[in-house]
Amino acid sequence: MKNYTFPKWTDLPEIDLYMDQVITYINEKLKDTYFYDEKFITKAMINNYVKLKVLPPPVKKRYNRTHLCYLIIICMLKQVLAIPEILTLLADQLEKNDIRSVYNNFCDVQEHALALFSPRQEIENAIFSDRILLLAVHANVNKMIAEKMIDLQTPPDEKNDRKREKE
Repeated sequence: MKNYTFPKWTDLPEIDLYMDQVITYINEKLKDTYFYDEKFITKAMINNYVKLKVLPPPVKKRYNRTHLCYLIIICMLKQVLAIPEILTLLADQLEKNDIRSVYNNFCDVQEHALALFSPRQEIENAIFSDRILLLAVHANVNKMIAEKMIDLQTPPDEKNDRKREKE
């Protein structure tokens, strides 16, 4: 995982893809980000993201680079954030930059975070189970802080909508 690189904008397919091709592409590209076998995206998920307006609708049943960017970001962030929070975060990012810049920045930040972790050093300097606990606690704290920061920048009317969605 430490040496994993996300496909940058220019590495994404230039041609538009059909749903099955998108699913295959994303699951293939993200499979090395985890040690276990998981499907990151399914047809039902994509349809729900379009319905919830988290993902722009396809054009003539085809998905382009923009769709792939959204889906890769969503697939990675849904591990720690709820879909409405991801939507808020993306909207904020897209106010400042285009999707190409937002996506490439996401890839760079993700790769940087992966590069910071040195398994050999971490294992040698701590009891393995203690290190696992520490990583899990850090992940939880980072998740809580990210959720709070998203909440702080969310307008009150959107907060009420999000509460209703959770109920």
